[in-house]
Amino acid sequence: MSDDTPTQRYPEGFPPPGGQGAGSGGAQGAGATPPSDDLPTERFSAAGTVPPAGTVPPGAVPPTTVPPATVPPQTGPTPPEKSNKGLIIALSIIGGVLLLLVIGLLIWIGVSSGSPDPSPTETETPTASPTATESPTPTPTPSETTAPPPPANVITSFTASTQTADCTNAVGGSTPVTFSWATTGVTMWFGVGTDDAKAEPFGEFPLNDTIDFDYQCGQPDLQQRYTITVERTDGSTQSQTIVIREI
Repeated sequence: MSDDTPTQRYPEGFPPPGGQGAGSGGAQGAGATPPSDDLPTERFSAAGTVPPAGTVPPGAVPPTTVPPATVPPQTGPTPPEKSNKGLIIALSIIGGVLLLLVIGLLIWIGVSSGSPDPSPTETETPTASPTATESPTPTPTPSETTAPPPPANVITSFTASTQTADCTNAVGGSTPVTFSWATTGVTMWFGVGTDDAKAEPFGEFPLNDTIDFDYQCGQPDLQQRYTITVERTDGSTQSQTIVIREI
């Protein structure tokens, strides 16, 4: 090595194998070439960086760095690591039970749907004997009109002594005829040549009476009508007529 080659001091433990050793108090390792007194020396940091010039005084000895203590590897049996194996096993068991339940439910549904329903047994039901029921009387609706009852008959009888008048031997051209009647009501009229004695009265008579009346011979039709009309309490009337023919 040339005398002009600069040298530098490595940090303790840094020089590669076969290089300058790091002895206690700056002792040189075996076989190492001692540095020349004329060569400048400087300390490198542990990271291998070179400090700036002038920071280390010449001839200063760096402190001895003690390497960190290393923990020897364990040679005995390694304790089991804590894990979630227990939880995984429990969940697996629960999942298996649920799967079995689902399978059993599906099998039960298939069996239930495939089996035919049992045929119902026929039971005889006693038949109640029909009972006669009275049919209700139909009630007339408002649209139906009830016919009024027929008017009461107020003429009990009306008679004449003859139905023919003998005009061949008539004295003065007339012959007498006797009329009798029996009625109920309010008023009674007697009329000649009409069908309504109230409208064309000969006169008003008692409700029950007998009278003699002359038939006038020579009628155009050789006959004459004699009528009685009786008024009821409600104002209505009833009439009856007798026809006498002449000979």
